[in-house]
Amino acid sequence: MSTTVAIVGGGWAGLACAVDCVRRCLRPTLFEAAPQVGGRARTVRMDGLPLDNGQHILIGAYSETLALMRAVGADPDALLQRLPLALEFDDGFSLRAHSSGRLGLAIAFLRARGMSWRDRLAALRLMRAIRRTPAADETVAALLARTAQTDGAITHLWAPLCIAALNSSIEQSSARVFARVLTDSLMGPPGAADLLLPRADLGSLLPEPALFWLRAHGAAVNTGTRVRAVRQQTDGFAIDCADGVQRFDRVVFACSPHQLPALLGDLPGMQDIARQIAALEYEAITTVYAAFDARTRLPAAMTGFVAGEPHWVFDRGQLGGPPGLLASVVSAAGATREETERAVLAALHRQFPALPEPLWVRTISERRATFRCTPGRAVIEQPRDTRVAIAGDYLVADYPATLEAAVRSGLAAACRLAGASRKTQDSSGK
Repeated sequence: MSTTVAIVGGGWAGLACAVDCVRRCLRPTLFEAAPQVGGRARTVRMDGLPLDNGQHILIGAYSETLALMRAVGADPDALLQRLPLALEFDDGFSLRAHSSGRLGLAIAFLRARGMSWRDRLAALRLMRAIRRTPAADETVAALLARTAQTDGAITHLWAPLCIAALNSSIEQSSARVFARVLTDSLMGPPGAADLLLPRADLGSLLPEPALFWLRAHGAAVNTGTRVRAVRQQTDGFAIDCADGVQRFDRVVFACSPHQLPALLGDLPGMQDIARQIAALEYEAITTVYAAFDARTRLPAAMTGFVAGEPHWVFDRGQLGGPPGLLASVVSAAGATREETERAVLAALHRQFPALPEPLWVRTISERRATFRCTPGRAVIEQPRDTRVAIAGDYLVADYPATLEAAVRSGLAAACRLAGASRKTQDSSGK
């Protein structure tokens, strides 16, 4: 009889864990409180309109995410538009990196439009410093000051890349995590820095194919099912939900971290972990969708705004979506919906004066889109009980809240439980 695993949470971490459990001959059952899987990267319906709950960007360095997509039958080449790293801003700045690594990065800096020679030399100086010495546990702003970065390099490179990757300002963000992102992408292997822009809705990238794959392989997936409590028993764990109490050999907590402390409260030895998770702080992301005439087309599929609000606007029509649909992203958002919509539409009309009034506007905010990636953030360890695992993007040390971190954490949780299962079987003589 194979080992049974309860996975609480059907986001990208939970789905990755469930798929890998099947591949490791474990028997997972997934519990998701929402009507659909996908967590903070899913497709939702607003007034009958299918919209993503946020505009996501993947990069070529997301090796585990791309591999998992292929494993469940989702073709990244068809679902993602791969572009060399390109930063286009509303003030005319433009940078294109046609290859990763030090040489490709140097060429991109030299050819960038809107950078002075002081900006170029400063940018190269930062990358050299990161390559030679591990970043200190300080803010990104402190790192930029220590490496004498110019206003131009900060405005067009480091500040927008920081807000895009860590969803927080350079004054708050961890330099160590930011340096890791730059190392893995800009200085990574060929293709690592490529932008992968979704051509389809987020549900099509992984959640829906993974759901189909899991059910085809005999795994149970219970959507619209909230787990009320998890209790330890002599021979496993009792999962209490609306459908009753079910028993499992192992349990994985892959739900949103703000929901986790309450679930850990009934398990022995979890108090310290629960306190660490409860101490996490969060940043919001708001996406303003505005529909225009189908003939509307922006100069680029992705445009950055130096002043922020929005930070980026995506022409969904150029990415396989409905023609004329623009998705404007405001990172670390704190204003009201009405204030954000007014600011975004005003910025769009200033930059693109020919834009008519939108046919409709819909706004989606994720209040806890990412954990706040600050210096000194505690590393949350796995429980001592190897029958229990936690999965989530906030567990991957020196990495921000990304889809790749979520997937990696799910795979690590499955590996942990598979090892515990083998030890149990060996000790019982099976």
